[in-house]
Amino acid sequence: MLHLQVPINCSVNCPCHTYIDNTPSAAACKRENLCCSFRTGGSPNAYIIRVHVNGCMGYQSYVNFDPNLPFPKWPAPGLELMWTAPPEPLCKTPLDCRELPFSKCLTNPANSAQKRCLCKKGRYWDPATGYCQKCRHGTGCKYHKNQTPVIGSSVGVLVLLALTGFLVYRQRQYVKKSARKTLIKEREEILNANSGGKSAKIFTGKELKKATIDFSRENLLGSGGFGEVFKGILDDGIAIAVKRAKPGNAKGTAQVLNEVRILCQVNHRNLVRLLGCCVDLDQPLLVYEYVPNGTLFDHLHKSEIRNRTPLRWLRRLLIAHQTAGGLAYLHSSAVPPIYHRDVKTSNILLDENLDAKVSDFGLSRLVGLSERDCTYIHTSAQGTLGYLDPEYYLNLQLTDRSDVYSFGVVLLELLTSKKAIDFNREEENVNLVVYMKRIFDEERLMNVIDPVIKDGASEVELETMKAIGDLAAACLDERRQNRPSMKEVADEIECVISILTGDASKG
Repeated sequence: MLHLQVPINCSVNCPCHTYIDNTPSAAACKRENLCCSFRTGGSPNAYIIRVHVNGCMGYQSYVNFDPNLPFPKWPAPGLELMWTAPPEPLCKTPLDCRELPFSKCLTNPANSAQKRCLCKKGRYWDPATGYCQKCRHGTGCKYHKNQTPVIGSSVGVLVLLALTGFLVYRQRQYVKKSARKTLIKEREEILNANSGGKSAKIFTGKELKKATIDFSRENLLGSGGFGEVFKGILDDGIAIAVKRAKPGNAKGTAQVLNEVRILCQVNHRNLVRLLGCCVDLDQPLLVYEYVPNGTLFDHLHKSEIRNRTPLRWLRRLLIAHQTAGGLAYLHSSAVPPIYHRDVKTSNILLDENLDAKVSDFGLSRLVGLSERDCTYIHTSAQGTLGYLDPEYYLNLQLTDRSDVYSFGVVLLELLTSKKAIDFNREEENVNLVVYMKRIFDEERLMNVIDPVIKDGASEVELETMKAIGDLAAACLDERRQNRPSMKEVADEIECVISILTGDASKG
């Protein structure tokens, strides 16, 4: 039982009322006298809206929520999971630390019975990037400030004070400038690591501020755990999307830099195209093509609010095939292979023709040469609740089949138009995968198909829906070795499309 917590707000200006007024499923609440609470959730980025009426309660959870934004610009409902930051790698000999530059195999200060690859003097362990970063002010490394000696004298004290002040000012400016140069150099090193000779176009902070009207809230396209995305117009009239880590978010900064590295490796029509980046501002910026038709999440779950025509069945199949093709390219054709790690409907963008482009590679993982012969990669679990491969979450073993599992959830959303996690459903049905596995076991798939695509569907269309349901179930198999590869998934969807379009042409 969730209990309403203070502060309680019964006024019409509370974000709860904005949520209820714009959510068709909450229409029944409008008839009641509501008292709401709005507070931060379990993590620094999570917020919870709770509604209380006549002893009954309900709530909706958001990540990176800004109550000052209009409802159409609210982020998709979701939860944020937080894991304990991973420690330095374990080691037995100095050779074990070759994969972590600037480290030594030393006794673990917290446990003398084991050794870890500890960073050398002048560097510190950054768990977000898994790298020994250079020490800077505010990172916890100790610095000894230079002190300018002050020579007392009865003659010319004012001159000496003025000179001292000037020298201190110059020294601070020099330190600040040097620190900025070091920061930019470090970011460039991260961008160039494993880039295979490719590099992104460098934009200046000045031109991106101009393009986004100084990152105006009116140009905000969306936000996530990494930070925010803004629409911009360059001087030549080209529309762009600019991704920026939130101030002070070291994890978000690392994700933005990682995304530039990833997108420099790839070129596929169904992957969002990188235009360049900017590293001379406080937060690095990612610049990529502007995709005008929003996300697949919006089209499936917010079409009524945004006055969009619901997606028909053939278009949903085409989007699924294009998404699968993009992911199959990452797994099988990119060198080195890439695991996305955050496949979900809000990371699938739709262009002016409603063709799909996979986006948000901030959590993606390049597969190194030493890892390609392994069946999995050990890494800290990252992703989105409702889409996360249970084997990856429990064992921290990442494989290409982890993306396949997440894509299986996307297929369920395309079939049912139900959200991956929805607290408006009954408690045992909050998780879409758990709910649908019970539906599959009871052979009741057609009972939960979205009426938009089921009503008036032909016999062939209904059969193809069943086929995609079977494919989704295969992708969601709890044992990863039983799941198909992404290439096999793409081929299966292509076969289903050919059956559907072939039948339509005959008709």
